[in-house]
Amino acid sequence: MTGQISEDGMYMWNGTNWVANPNAPATQGMATDISPQMVVENSGTTTPPVAQQPMMQAATPEGVYGSGTWKIQMADSGLGMFFLKIACLLINMFTLFLAVPFTSVMYYNAWASKVDIDGRSLKFTGNAGGFLVTWIKTLLLSAITFGIYYILIGRKNVMRWVDSNLTWA
Repeated sequence: MTGQISEDGMYMWNGTNWVANPNAPATQGMATDISPQMVVENSGTTTPPVAQQPMMQAATPEGVYGSGTWKIQMADSGLGMFFLKIACLLINMFTLFLAVPFTSVMYYNAWASKVDIDGRSLKFTGNAGGFLVTWIKTLLLSAITFGIYYILIGRKNVMRWVDSNLTWA
């Protein structure tokens, strides 16, 4: 991270080396602490630390960020999910969209079972009754505002509800 200031404020990291900070506080007449990274030469001047990585770029221990195998977006693909979407649409159309909470929960359960993040699976804990409240609120407020509520806020209500009902399996 370029632009990082040393602890004493005298040096700045330029991406490869520590260089003198042009905005360093004046130290005339003041006793200053010399950090363990600073070396005092015989001439009495202070030299910047030898090129080292700033704290933000320091090496991280293995396994901190996981193995990197994430299957989130691909959980929505495949023939099984395609046919599930078609089935949910047909059920919703047949029931005049009264079954949306039930089919949505069915879909999110199937989707969460296919998600894999660093070898760990997700579990969807929501139920149709909980989604019914969110769905009716979004539907009514969207009807009252002629769809403006749905465009600005309503779409995110469903996403927030789904996120709040995801746990590690």
